[in-house]
Amino acid sequence: MKKLYLFLFVFVSCSVFAQAPLATEDFSYTAGDALTAHGWNAHSGGTTNPVLVTSPGLSFTGYVGSNIGLAAGVNNTGQDVNKLFTAQTAAGTVYTSFLVNATLNTGFGGYFFHYFDPNAATAFRARTFVKPVTGKMQIGLSFNASLAQDSLPSALLNFGETYLFVVKYTVVDGIENDIVSLYVFKAGDNFATEPAKPTIGPLTATHTTPTDPATPLGPDIVPTGIALRQFEAAQRITVDGFRVKNKWQLGADDVAGVNAIKTDPTQFYPNPVSNGTIYFANQTNELKQVEIFDMVGRKIFEKNTTSNNMDVRTLKTGVYSIKVQANDNTTSSKLVVK
Repeated sequence: MKKLYLFLFVFVSCSVFAQAPLATEDFSYTAGDALTAHGWNAHSGGTTNPVLVTSPGLSFTGYVGSNIGLAAGVNNTGQDVNKLFTAQTAAGTVYTSFLVNATLNTGFGGYFFHYFDPNAATAFRARTFVKPVTGKMQIGLSFNASLAQDSLPSALLNFGETYLFVVKYTVVDGIENDIVSLYVFKAGDNFATEPAKPTIGPLTATHTTPTDPATPLGPDIVPTGIALRQFEAAQRITVDGFRVKNKWQLGADDVAGVNAIKTDPTQFYPNPVSNGTIYFANQTNELKQVEIFDMVGRKIFEKNTTSNNMDVRTLKTGVYSIKVQANDNTTSSKLVVK
């Protein structure tokens, strides 16, 4: 029996109006670091050819995870890694969005991304593929098969170009009936709302023996992580800007209208900030003490204000730590300035 739980709505936030993502990864580390030094876990391949932080990061206009920190290179065969988030035991949807730029791949075209369940061995789901076809990049998807069940037309994508991927996993009550879909956007596409039809899918499980529907599919999984796979020495796939959420929300990391947190004067938005102004959630003029630190811990900004907005145009583009104190409440979080 799986996933027969009631939804538990918990508003956990690090910014105003925010439903905190299940997981984020902008690779704001040092180039050459192994991902396993920064919260990722190796589940295959041991320490052979570890997945490394690479430079530069990827950009995609309008996407919340664009041009923050560096990136990661899935560039060899060897170590495969996963990053865990809160197990999704109830029926519902998980969206994982991220940027992809592939520059080389051989004809095999194995999968490089999938959802992960640490309790389900190798039952990898939503396997996402890159394969070359006559000089173009073909994207494939399968629910659980080692080869793509469905793929894009080979002429659609170009090697060396950055695309926005959204891999959707729908948990359905029952056995062996979950669904996966893939959305792929190129520069200039409108991704503000979820398209009515995915680019690939929706797909359900394939049987061990395709001609025999009675053959087992392996265990259902509880989506608990995202994973990167290195399948061959020739692959060169750069990924960046991961966001794992329960909602289609690609332009920001906050959700308007979550009233439960609006009364906290320490909460602020937007994050990232791109217009030089941050806004505080509380609509009264409470005194707020604001301190901003650079990534080595030096205080570079300090202000006491009763206003519900604050000018931060003196901050250069980058990643900072911000602390806001008001009354008996204190919030500390990462602040990204674009």
